[in-house]
Order: sequence, then C-alpha cells, then structure tokens
Amino acid sequence: MAERKLRLACIASGSGTDFESIAKAWKNGWLPEIKEAVLISTKEGAGCLGKAAALDIRSKVVLPQRKALPVKELSAALYSLGGTDLIFLVGCIVRVPECLVTRGIPYKIPMYNIHPADPRKHGGQGMYGLTVHLHVLNEIKDLVERGMAKATGRFFTTPTVHEAVAEYDQGKELLRAQVEIPSDLVQFWVAGTYQCSDEDMAKKLQQIVLPFEWMMLPCAVRLAAKKILDQQKN
Repeated sequence: MAERKLRLACIASGSGTDFESIAKAWKNGWLPEIKEAVLISTKEGAGCLGKAAALDIRSKVVLPQRKALPVKELSAALYSLGGTDLIFLVGCIVRVPECLVTRGIPYKIPMYNIHPADPRKHGGQGMYGLTVHLHVLNEIKDLVERGMAKATGRFFTTPTVHEAVAEYDQGKELLRAQVEIPSDLVQFWVAGTYQCSDEDMAKKLQQIVLPFEWMMLPCAVRLAAKKILDQQKN
C-alpha cells in the first residue's frame, strides 16, 4: 500500500525567495512526503507568482481585506487548488485571522511561519522584514552601550520556523538556525561609522540570514509533514 502524501500550500506576499526554496526542493524530489505544493499570493503581481509560474506550480491570489486574509476567499482558493494538509507562511505580511489558526478551514490545518530572528525577543505585531533585522542590531548596540557586551564579541541571530498561533510569533518552535553576524557589521553599527542608512544596514543582515532560511525551509516542511503522517498512523 502506497504511503499517503500531503498537499502543501505556501502563502507569500513578496518576492517569494522563501517560497522558491520550498518549491525547488519539491520539484527536485527532496520532499517525498509532499504530493503537491501550491502558492497563495496576497498581492497581485508579486514576485512569488512569477517564481511559481517559472516552476510550473499552481497559484492563486487572495487579496487582504482590512489587512487580513479573508476566510471565505482563502478557503475557496485552497479548495480550487485541491485542498491542503499543511500551510507554510513564507514572507506573508498579511494577518492570518485567528479562526484559521484555532479552528481551521473547515478543520484545523497545521500552519507554520518562518521568522527571521528569535520570535520571542524580536517578534510581535508589526515585526516582519527589515524591522526585525533592525531590532536585532539595536539590541546589540544597547548591550554594548550598557557594558553588557563588547562590540568585538560574537553575536548571533536565530531565524526560526514555528507553529502559527493566535498570538503573534508565540507558536511552538519547529526548527531554528544560529547565524553569526559578521564582526565588521556589528562594529560599524555600534560605532555609527557606516556610510549608508539604517535600512541598508538591516538589508545587509537580511542578506546574511536569507540563505539560512532557504536551507531551513525544506527541512522544516519535511519535519512538519512527518509529524502529521506519524500522528495519522497512530
């Protein structure tokens, strides 16, 4: 008897590089637990849609209403794509309604989110994208200025995949990576000697973290899928 495989839906809002890491892994046969991966974009013309098309992956657009995903439209989009057993929020900056993570559509579907740093220290409402990386850098600067760390010391940031729950970034951790922040970036930031904007410094940290996210996500999908399949066996 063939082992059951799961349907995966990724929800993204932007360029789609995180989604692409999962999609390529599936296309290359590295996600044997996944029958099909599909995409929901929360924005017309978003880069993630082009990446899905390039990989011949089916997609739908569900536009936010009042800064949140509308339950009825999302349910219809997922149904039209064949339904789903697992959802990954990969660069989704639109709020997911509480009912989706507490009750599901129409039943509770395991849902995971990737956060670019420690979600407990650098998470919460409005904490996404460059805002998170800037928060990490400011924490380091604060520690140095208060004499609790040296600018020449080692500092890390921790992109994390966690369960999506009603409270922002408070779900149970599934997988994390420890990424060392280059010492020159830290020292320039603390000393204020960088010749660019704060946003550009946050972008530099983001570019360091992103490759780790791309490595983590296929592994996280496999872990989440195996967890579901193991529960169904018992």
